[in-house]
Amino acid sequence: MRLPGGFAAAWLALVLLVAPVVAQNPATAPGLGAASRTPARVAVLVADAADVRVRMVGEAATFWNETVSDLGLPAAFAEPLSATPPSGLRPFENYAHQLSQLAGRLHSSAPGPAPPPALLGLDAEVVVLLSAQALMPFAWPYTDDGRHFVAVPAGDERDHVVRNVIAHELGHVLGLKHVREPGVLMCQPCDTSAAAGGGDGPRFLPLTDIDRERLRAFLGRSGP
Repeated sequence: MRLPGGFAAAWLALVLLVAPVVAQNPATAPGLGAASRTPARVAVLVADAADVRVRMVGEAATFWNETVSDLGLPAAFAEPLSATPPSGLRPFENYAHQLSQLAGRLHSSAPGPAPPPALLGLDAEVVVLLSAQALMPFAWPYTDDGRHFVAVPAGDERDHVVRNVIAHELGHVLGLKHVREPGVLMCQPCDTSAAAGGGDGPRFLPLTDIDRERLRAFLGRSGP
């Protein structure tokens, strides 16, 4: 698989456009900190089980679980499970297209387009669509109880870019907002070159102290 031409460069600008869609206040927005005391169930919707992005979702979830563990917080995500609903992926692709088209014009406090029944019927707090479309990546809170729909664009250009896109969107699920530094995970705008080096295992862009404080505030809360 190959990412749409220029995807790596385009993502650097996309996080600016998507900011109103995913921006949330960790003190008030619904999310995993308020919705659950157990790791969030993650459903990965994919047409082809061999899609390399399936592995990357798992790597990103592991990254976040290790990060919050270092902060003395319980795991954020259960092991992601791949699935293809009986209804197929068309309802999810249509919903992702709607939300992607509204990026930059829709705030997370607005109702947005109605989620499809197929999405509401899934037994998961986080639903990750590995889309076949070249759309804008996003994380969208589609219910009042903190469930999120995440869309990952089609492609395969550079693993480190796609992996960091996925981790970035899962960061929004955890209540993180954009940080105006180009070389960090929650960047706005972004420079992913720092994650392209060698070494063992997948590489992720670093977090900031602000990110860590937001994680403590959001995931460490004692109640909704």
